[in-house]
Amino acid sequence: MSIRIGIVGCGSVSQRGLLPHLSAEDVKDKVRLAAICDVVEERAKACKERFNADEWYSSYEDMLSKAGLDAVTIATPIQLHYEQALKAIRAGVHVHLNKPMTLTVEEADTLLNERDRAEVKLVASPGIAFRKDIERVRSMLKDGIVGKIYWVRTGATAEGHEYEDFRKPGDLVVAIDPSWYYKRGGGPVYDMGIYALHLITGVLGPAMRVTAMSGIGLKRRIILGKEVEVEMDDNTVMLLDFGDSIFALLHSAFCMGDGEPFSGLHIAGSDGVLKLEHGHIEVWSRKLESWHYIEEPSSRLPYVSGVHVKLPEAHIYSDIMHLIDCILNDKEPVISGEHARHVIEIIEKAYLSAKTEKTQHLQTSFQLKPLKEW
Repeated sequence: MSIRIGIVGCGSVSQRGLLPHLSAEDVKDKVRLAAICDVVEERAKACKERFNADEWYSSYEDMLSKAGLDAVTIATPIQLHYEQALKAIRAGVHVHLNKPMTLTVEEADTLLNERDRAEVKLVASPGIAFRKDIERVRSMLKDGIVGKIYWVRTGATAEGHEYEDFRKPGDLVVAIDPSWYYKRGGGPVYDMGIYALHLITGVLGPAMRVTAMSGIGLKRRIILGKEVEVEMDDNTVMLLDFGDSIFALLHSAFCMGDGEPFSGLHIAGSDGVLKLEHGHIEVWSRKLESWHYIEEPSSRLPYVSGVHVKLPEAHIYSDIMHLIDCILNDKEPVISGEHARHVIEIIEKAYLSAKTEKTQHLQTSFQLKPLKEW
């Protein structure tokens, strides 16, 4: 059986990553690229031809009703995720959501309730917690390599999307306007900080409280030759409380970084320190005879092998293939909407904390279950 999947949104992520992955020869026994949808007709047509999809659409509703889909992956601007996921679920279609799943906990609750009612599968990216090096970090911490955990630092900072090489003015297919990243519902936290949040909660579990400071650094940006007013915060720092006096500092901004890895992890404990950067684990600990230890475990993602290792956005492909696995083998997704909802609450409450200058308590939770590949 081959799952018929549709992609809505033919922007940068889809063209660089999702479409090349899902059109590769080695996945056709499991998943078929049945339809492509984009509001720009010429872009949808061009992507259909380039990646050998069965059909193209400029109407998402038409794709859902006419293409005979089993599943859909939603790769549109963040502000559209909730509405489009809800329509797919109510049409009985399984859903993969690029990050974030929604913008609010209320929206996340609705999706999860509708998912259960419709008895469809839902996978919400990013599944970074299931990377092999992250699993190794969890194991080392459980074995007490650093003793009692005191504090953790992570983050995700990078230049704004106006600097992406992919976007070329004058080319209708790739000249995709990224100005929505600077409108309400965009911003670096939903775009990048969410990786660090899934990472840190995937290692430490659910957070209990959040305090934050947030604001706009650059009030205007030049995008595809035009000046755009920045409406969404582009600089945010969070302090997270995981209980038992375990605290974490997390940053996310659209600016130049200081060389710190995207979603790296620094963990300080009573007996040692652990640092994770680019899949490279380094430990200094009293519990080690040699005091210092370096390990380079595989940073491989589940389901990612062969040509997919070198293609961009392999982490999203991994999440999509987890959905396909769950559909074909009737499994419950462990890259879950519940984990995504908890991260969404952290973000929502962080912005509220910055606005009110008050620490916010978190209400949602999740369980991180092992992921077993087919």
